[in-house]
Amino acid sequence: MAQTNPGNDTHEGRRFLFAGLAAPVVLAVAIVVAGRFEPGYSHISQFVSELGAVGASHQKVFSYGGLFLSGLLTVVFALGMYLLVRPCPSFVGSSLLAALAGFGRLVAGVFPCDAGCAMEDMSFPATLHALAGFIALTSGAFAPLMLALGLRRRRHSPLFSLSVGLGGASLVLVFILFGIGKGLPYVGVVQRLILAAFYTWVVAVVLKIDAIRGPPTYVEKPT
Repeated sequence: MAQTNPGNDTHEGRRFLFAGLAAPVVLAVAIVVAGRFEPGYSHISQFVSELGAVGASHQKVFSYGGLFLSGLLTVVFALGMYLLVRPCPSFVGSSLLAALAGFGRLVAGVFPCDAGCAMEDMSFPATLHALAGFIALTSGAFAPLMLALGLRRRRHSPLFSLSVGLGGASLVLVFILFGIGKGLPYVGVVQRLILAAFYTWVVAVVLKIDAIRGPPTYVEKPT
């Protein structure tokens, strides 16, 4: 008998995976600290990105120490997930969507939005920031649903229910965020709920990765 994926259980994969525990901590600390020192900032009514906008008190610190670093850690997590769950298409798709969510956050840290993150007459960096933010939040909503698709035959798994619930709720919130946008008096709360849902799922994947992987598949060697 020969194992179809002998490299599936790699030490590298598990080491990379644990970056998913650091990413939400880095982002949460950056948001809280930067928000504390930004005059007049409201976590309820303002976007997270406004902490790294042009003219913000600690623009570069938040952009690189918060958005960029958490995005990079998310990409590393996604790589670890990929190494541990391949070759299942749904699981691989979920890891790729998680990587895209991290990459979008990383890019958003490099290209700041304009002062106030206004959506009209945006500069080129602000346009890239808005696009990257949209990709990050949308990919982060679909990643749990893609994982749930792969777990559909294991509906008894708590991770299946968690992925369906968090992914579904995130999609609704993403629609609200980008459909209504700044017209909402609590836009900051909506965005933070989307981030919280995604990173709750990331932490759950780190802790329950063995439940996702399942037993290895074997095939007969040709004679």
